[in-house]
Amino acid sequence: MNAWDVANYTLLALGVTALVLGYRRSSRNLMLCAGLLLLASNGVEDFSRGVAEGYANAGARTL
Repeated sequence: MNAWDVANYTLLALGVTALVLGYRRSSRNLMLCAGLLLLASNGVEDFSRGVAEGYANAGARTL
């Protein structure tokens, strides 16, 4: 288990918890936050890997 797995599981747990609490309290804002957390838990690893690869393969030169 690496750091990305821990981040994914943490965001997933926070998202599910916020979703349950938002539903119980009838809080739309909390459920929106839960949806964003669940969305982030699904794509944070791919996004960060893409940024790192793009930065490493950048062919920019100074003028």
